[in-house]
Amino acid sequence: MAPDPGPDDVRVKVSYAGICGSDIHNFKTGQWITRKPSIAGHEFSGLVESVGANVSGFDVGDKIAADSRYYCGDCTNCRSGKAHLCENLGFVGEAIDGGFAQFVTIPARLCFKCDRDAALDCVALAEPLAVALHALNRLNIPDEEPLLIVGCGPIGALSAVASACKSNRQLLVCDVNAVRAERCAELAKARVVDLADFSQSSSATDKPIRYVLDTTGNVGVIDALLNKVTGCTIGLVGIGSGELTIDPVHLVEREISIVGCHAFADELPEALALLHAQADRFEGIIGDKISLDQTVAAYGVISSGKATAIKTLIEVSGA
Repeated sequence: MAPDPGPDDVRVKVSYAGICGSDIHNFKTGQWITRKPSIAGHEFSGLVESVGANVSGFDVGDKIAADSRYYCGDCTNCRSGKAHLCENLGFVGEAIDGGFAQFVTIPARLCFKCDRDAALDCVALAEPLAVALHALNRLNIPDEEPLLIVGCGPIGALSAVASACKSNRQLLVCDVNAVRAERCAELAKARVVDLADFSQSSSATDKPIRYVLDTTGNVGVIDALLNKVTGCTIGLVGIGSGELTIDPVHLVEREISIVGCHAFADELPEALALLHAQADRFEGIIGDKISLDQTVAAYGVISSGKATAIKTLIEVSGA
């Protein structure tokens, strides 16, 4: 059982928790693990089970989505409204225990109340959808400009569907996993392309591709993109490993912009509203629903790159 809530905390009965690419990265590398033992899980939905003495605005039984960012609130970035760039930033599921459990206790500031009729499996997509929305906002793509999304995992698929919901732009998607690519294209009404054959002046779009979102974090993929485009903005949101050598002159001569997209800023309420208004468009991103006991096996499948489902959810209580 999670500890009793402190005066500013909420204890949540977890309904659904999503397995994220960063969870897999932690599992494989241990890069961000700073405390042991710790309970993973930063994408989750649930019901308020109890609240601390200083907490207002939440009642027992309220449906909530969790904000994953464990920020200090005191540094220069936090005070200027950029908590996602907090100088002391950690994440739920690492800095504090997360949602791969029946109950979790988190600061009330990290709880966002949902509509009473919100589907809690879809609500569990709110955190990664906020990441996708932030990446799209960082790219700041004019509505009439096409977009190429590289990688059809959860962030890629959520970015594609969100873009389709919010604009009329033409979408291209690609992934080495053909099943995922086709599923993503179906959900977002996009066209699948092969990155090896991709050119900016694709016959699949009316205009040259000037905006690309990489969700893979694969340095080989990013390097290939840099050598294929001119006059282009490339957004990087994927978490990978390895080093990339970039010649600044190449960026200058080709007018290539590289935009880093880290976590999310204030997009979580928008994500919840979009999931509620267009639930039918996002439900297809949810694939396997597993039990807590099946989590280790699911990590193995996802780590192998053989998973065909886009987003795997752990169904903790389902309520």
